[in-house]
Parts: sequence; structure tokens; C-alpha cells
Amino acid sequence: MARAEFQEFAETLEALDDEDMRFEYILDLAKAQDKEPFPEEWRTDANLMHGCMSRVWIVHEADGDRHIFHGASEAAIVKGLVHMMTKSFSGMTADEIADFSVADVRRLNLGALTTQRQVGMMAMLKHMQKLAGRQPAASEV
Repeated sequence: MARAEFQEFAETLEALDDEDMRFEYILDLAKAQDKEPFPEEWRTDANLMHGCMSRVWIVHEADGDRHIFHGASEAAIVKGLVHMMTKSFSGMTADEIADFSVADVRRLNLGALTTQRQVGMMAMLKHMQKLAGRQPAASEV
């Protein structure tokens, strides 16, 4: 079910038993996201994701039956979360993306985040499932 990238993020966050270390790791992911190209012309209302307090843009591309995601945010912590999600789901099929649930996202051990950011992560999962052409299971909505 889980791709190696998602598994790696989950295992790393699980191993970090200190909340400050988790934030530092997420900020490191934000720095990695800064190195990913995200052209200004992608920062449009059409690519703006709803469900986050911070502005988040997600761009979706289909590559055969695989889906590629690019993302950006103006907020550092959220940028790290966007990096985690776009890297985790890029390269998956629509069915593989649809198999992810809110419980899987909870495995990321993001308890240190505000409730709003946790809700934003769930919204990002559902948004990426929708972009890939698969709605989340009714029990996950």
C-alpha cells in the first residue's frame, strides 16, 4: 500500500520523540521543497487547494497511469508538509492513491502540529485523490 517515500517519512517522524525535532525535520523538508521548481504561473486560483489556512498550490500531471504532483506554500511548516505529500504520492496510480486513508496520514505522527494543520493534511490527501480521479472512501470523507 505505502510507497517507500511515505514509509520513510512516517518512520523518521516516529523515531523523532521530541516535538522540536519533528518541527526541525519538517522545516528541513521545506528547504528541500524550495529547491523544487514551481513556476510562478502555477500559482493560480485553479491550482489553489482549499482546506488549509495557508495558501497551498498543488499541480497535477498524469504520466500514463501514474500521477505526478508538484506543490508550494508560502508558510514554512506547511511547505514541508506539502513536500512530504507530493513526494509520497508522485508516481502512484489512482488506485494506489485512493488506498490511502486518514489513518495512514495519522501515522505520520504529526501531533505537534496545530489541529488546523492536521486538518489541512487530511484535506491535502483528499485533494490529491480527487486530482488523481479517485474519491476517498465514503468512510474517510
